[in-house]
Amino acid sequence: MEMLIMLVVMGGIFYLFIVRPAKKKKELNEIQFGMNSKIIDYFCKQESCLSKNMTDDEYMRLVIEKRDSLDLRQKAINKIGLDEDEIREIPPAMFEGFVFSNAYAKRRADGKWVSSSYQVSWVFFSSTQVYLYSYTFKMDEDVKIETTDEFFYKDVTSFSTSSETETAKGLQGKTFTVESNKFAMIVPGTSLYKSMDGVPDADSIIQAMKQKLREKKQ
Repeated sequence: MEMLIMLVVMGGIFYLFIVRPAKKKKELNEIQFGMNSKIIDYFCKQESCLSKNMTDDEYMRLVIEKRDSLDLRQKAINKIGLDEDEIREIPPAMFEGFVFSNAYAKRRADGKWVSSSYQVSWVFFSSTQVYLYSYTFKMDEDVKIETTDEFFYKDVTSFSTSSETETAKGLQGKTFTVESNKFAMIVPGTSLYKSMDGVPDADSIIQAMKQKLREKKQ
């Protein structure tokens, strides 16, 4: 009898900690695979009377939902390791937009370009340094790129905007170029470019950053 009870208990433990998590993971993977397929279809599959892709608005809603779920402002602050009080020299700047290089892309009905890769960047200003945090995620696969850079004001050459041509993927694997606007942070030896097409007031934000940089260099 004791042996039977022990086998039942062990079986329950095995199910709870081995079988059930594996089953859940498989279900989540199947859901994610299905969503990835729908996203690739959105970019690469032509609609017909027998099949419909997700709409532009549906795709944008998915992108924004994923962006918001990541809580990237807090993630950036945690990454640079500073308190809120230490990065209030001027309000933090946020830039965001699609990244087209090596991503699926298409032109929406309203003429704007979207891609399967999205980037959010935060710039923070302390009394002595500038911190740049960037997070790029893909909608069609579980891939992310996270970077953090920091520079003393004296080492920052300039903040500016730049136009960049990127090579994207489309229908039937064909590649094409898309021109996008970038925020540029120039430092000796390198230039850091971040997407900013999703920020309507980017120019005014950059002007404030330029003014602070001039003040710190005087």
